[in-house]
Amino acid sequence: MKTSIKTKRIVTLTLLSGALLWSSASFAHCDSLDGPVIEDARTALNKKSLTPVLKWIGPDDEKNLTMAFNSTLEVRSLDPKARELADRYFFETLVRLHRATEGAPFTGLKPAGSASAAAKAADKALAEGNVDALAKKLGEKVTSYVVEQFQKTERDANAESVADGREFVDNYVRYVHSIEEIHNIVAGAHNEH
Repeated sequence: MKTSIKTKRIVTLTLLSGALLWSSASFAHCDSLDGPVIEDARTALNKKSLTPVLKWIGPDDEKNLTMAFNSTLEVRSLDPKARELADRYFFETLVRLHRATEGAPFTGLKPAGSASAAAKAADKALAEGNVDALAKKLGEKVTSYVVEQFQKTERDANAESVADGREFVDNYVRYVHSIEEIHNIVAGAHNEH
């Protein structure tokens, strides 16, 4: 009976954390050539308006991005190769500034299709305007993981040998840290990356 109540609490917690975790656009696909930042950058260049991308950076970075944008517009009109290089320069500048607002390093642009399954699922839910299936699937996976960690830890809780005791500690640390991270996500005390 005790385990059943604990399991119900874990399920509730993981469903909440799942909705928060997966609905965030913080899975570092902002640096992917088919990610939302670059999609907005392409729109900005086609419209010759910086407005679509300003949301991705902080106000202190607008001047730097404006200079990069204006240079890009000027150079990209020269020829196809210049356009390609200028666009890439603008994309890299935008993503670098965006990543800095998140406190994350810029490690270069990633190829299209490199986004994680989680990021793709989060974007798909947003595009469809419905997070229910995503939250359910994530909740099930997180619940399964937490229950498995709990069971491994509980199994070795009364270990008598040193080896079994060390296995208990390994499982305990993984279990507790998992719960702490889920709690931090729900409480909003986690890092974006």
